[in-house]
Amino acid sequence: MRATAEHLEPYRRWRMTYRSDGRDLAGFWLAPDADGPHPALVFNHGSIGFGPASLPGLQVLVALGYAVFAPIRRGHNDEPGPYWLDLVPAPWGSPEMGRQLVAALRGELVDVLAAVDWVAARPEVDAGRIVVAGSSFGGVLTVLALSEPAPLCAGISFAGPSMSWPDAPALQAELLAAAASGTAPLFLAQAFNDHSLQPTYAIGAELARHGRPHETRVYPAIGDDPMTGHGIFATGLDLWRVDVERFLARWV
Repeated sequence: MRATAEHLEPYRRWRMTYRSDGRDLAGFWLAPDADGPHPALVFNHGSIGFGPASLPGLQVLVALGYAVFAPIRRGHNDEPGPYWLDLVPAPWGSPEMGRQLVAALRGELVDVLAAVDWVAARPEVDAGRIVVAGSSFGGVLTVLALSEPAPLCAGISFAGPSMSWPDAPALQAELLAAAASGTAPLFLAQAFNDHSLQPTYAIGAELARHGRPHETRVYPAIGDDPMTGHGIFATGLDLWRVDVERFLARWV
């Protein structure tokens, strides 16, 4: 189900606005109570948008001492701009569909990088300690963002492109190229019953081939269906919490 503005209601008190590509877009700023400067984390939602299920995971990250910004990208949750699926009219699985999908994600990457700049400019943030993370399409954008000249010191991809990977060779190529060209440490997390584990295996192998610091974690199955496993950021807190805390303590 595609998320709407109504799904943002639980986050209302943290609402901010950031500017990207000529648009004012919503985002949500959750910061620790202690005085800064804080390390920060930009969390990127998945392909259906942002909703209440992500809140417990964000609160875990805040409890680790991170100021967390969750930007809404163009076209999601009734924000201005085209929704990605409207930019991918080609038959699913066709070569043209893969190219269209990459182009749509590249557009959304502009918003991610604008959100990073917004965070880096905040006085309560240590601009040298910014992490990018995300779930599903947000995990895809995490991998892509780390290949850009942005002030990012690490990344965490939950579930990545597991739903689209088998059908989009163009996206596979884009992500493998990003893995080869980036330098920041990357944490890849999936549940065993996600739609496909190939993204973690393939991207992890490419990171290893280029000597890039990384961790790949395939956790036990969550629930009885692939969608529950795919939602590991929300459904698998107790699985990834300790590993993510250790990863961040090492690299940030």
